[in-house]
Amino acid sequence: MYTNRYPHIVHEYFVARVREIMDRRRDRIAALRTRRDAEAYVRHVRRAVRRCFPGMPKRTPLNPAVTGRDEYPDYFIEKVLFETRPGFLATGNLYLPKGFAGKRAGVLGICGHDDAGKAGKLYQGFSAGLARRGFVVFVYDPIDQGERAQYYPSDGGPPLGKDGLAIPSGCPGHNRTGNQLALLDDFFGTWRAWDGIRALDYLCSRKEVDRTRLGVTGNSGGGTLSGYMTALDPRLTMAAPSCFVCSYQVNLEWELPCDSEQNPPGIIGAGLDHGDLLMCYAPRPTLIMGQHQDFFSSDWAERTALEVRKVYKLLGAEKNVECFIGPRAHGYHVENREAMYKFFLKHAGLRGSPRERAFSPVPDRKLFAAPRGETYRAGSRRVFEITAERAVAAAVKRGKPSKRTVIDTARKLMNIPDVSGPPYWRSIRHAHRWDPLPHQHLQFAVETEPGILTILTTFGPFQGPVRLPTGNVTLYVGHTSGQDDVAKVPEVRKLTRGRDTLVVADPRGIGQSRVLSAGSREFFDGYGSDFMYAANADMLGESYLGRRVFDILRVIDLLHAEGAAQVRVLGRGLGAVTVAFAALLHPSKPRARILNYLPSYELVARTAMASWPFSSLLRGVLNHFDLPDVYRALGRRLTRSKPWDARMHPLGKRSRT
Repeated sequence: MYTNRYPHIVHEYFVARVREIMDRRRDRIAALRTRRDAEAYVRHVRRAVRRCFPGMPKRTPLNPAVTGRDEYPDYFIEKVLFETRPGFLATGNLYLPKGFAGKRAGVLGICGHDDAGKAGKLYQGFSAGLARRGFVVFVYDPIDQGERAQYYPSDGGPPLGKDGLAIPSGCPGHNRTGNQLALLDDFFGTWRAWDGIRALDYLCSRKEVDRTRLGVTGNSGGGTLSGYMTALDPRLTMAAPSCFVCSYQVNLEWELPCDSEQNPPGIIGAGLDHGDLLMCYAPRPTLIMGQHQDFFSSDWAERTALEVRKVYKLLGAEKNVECFIGPRAHGYHVENREAMYKFFLKHAGLRGSPRERAFSPVPDRKLFAAPRGETYRAGSRRVFEITAERAVAAAVKRGKPSKRTVIDTARKLMNIPDVSGPPYWRSIRHAHRWDPLPHQHLQFAVETEPGILTILTTFGPFQGPVRLPTGNVTLYVGHTSGQDDVAKVPEVRKLTRGRDTLVVADPRGIGQSRVLSAGSREFFDGYGSDFMYAANADMLGESYLGRRVFDILRVIDLLHAEGAAQVRVLGRGLGAVTVAFAALLHPSKPRARILNYLPSYELVARTAMASWPFSSLLRGVLNHFDLPDVYRALGRRLTRSKPWDARMHPLGKRSRT
């Protein structure tokens, strides 16, 4: 395997892009001087944030059912089954305090990334703690956690647990689901936020609850969703997100890939950061919490609190913002829970001590709301099933778009910029010259845009020490590394001995610029660097795939400018997707061949455990066209062979032209 010589360029490119946007945002907040300025800023962020949550559905009947009720010394726990969308079940526990008369303040509890969901010790703990202080608490299971497992062995998911129950997938399942939803311009964070909105609907429906005193709290992923609820639901009167609030910039700089739902599309491109989520309904009382030893920066949590406090001060409510940083590592530990109790007691107008008593969690099964603890076996639909149905319906609705429509829409969805003239290039020394590849001659770096290098390696007829090839050229884009493919894939290796020059191109994040950040060395790690940069591109309102296509378009421009008579393009795996779009969009209309290609994006949307990464997908594509439309538009210029299925396994041996 070739060493990737430029593993830093993609990371530094994104850091520079995001830092520039966040610097402008901070300047804008610094320029706020009056109450009118602050009110205008709040209106701006409220509108902008809502645009980052595509796919909000309409309210449908909750059809709630209380499936059980248990008594404990200080409270009752009711087990609740309800529908957040038609046929899509959620499970929750309602904690009803004893010994408090009249309507009581309510709190929506949102779980972090604990596979046990609402049965997790920390979530039982703060729910019980609030109930002991007189709050009615509704805590519910997130999708693919607790009782809401989405994948079973028959789907290709993990084996059942020792108790015979499905094992929730948690973060990997969230990202897999989010990838599929993106194909329809939907967002997993919208699904999660909508669950929270409908859970709040249920809490408000209870006669015991005072709708004028409603709080939301959660930790980590629950802190994220608490921020979303604060931004999206005006009914809330107080909020206490824990171990989430810092900055999109810092998460990127610190190489922290976040869950699919934590990456709202377009939010960074809109000039927004974590603090803006909390300012959508300023000056709503808000407690920002973190931990000194957290991987989410506590320093930036405090900086964000200062930003929020400035806006609140201009609105005449500076005391409505508080910040508490606990002494421990990531988690909703006792110090943070007690800070939350104190804050909610104050803003709900209640008396009581924030000091927490000893608590013993009950077994998961005692909290099950669904029969046997699984919503799927209780008749619930699953997200990927709904996505599959929508993908099929989208295909019927769009029909067969024209070639012009496919080209124009692909360029728009990929955010392909208009540029003129060839890119800058330079010759670079070989990383290796070793016997298995005796026909390698030259390497070049092409600056496709500022900060990005596409690395070219040439094989075949020698044309001089610093000259790009002329004559007929085959431009190859590999699966995860073009040079590895030359060494290992016979169809590619034999091209090194042909009469035409083979130019192997590694676009950003592939091969010689493959990123080794985010604590992962596995390219297809669903929570690794390739996902992280694709997600950051999406938050910029751009397309990581589109930028890779742009890299290849610029290389084709360069080869033609330097004297290539004809450029053919060849791609394999991930490179097949890139090459197909490059061949579609380049004005020279090159002939193309793709190996191990993806037959359709619909196939990904219809397969439960699809493996094609987010970096190979295109947001909203199925609302407009699919890959077969691209292949049809290429016509006789395209040759296809050895397709892969949605899990990147061979579909068959038949070759098609």
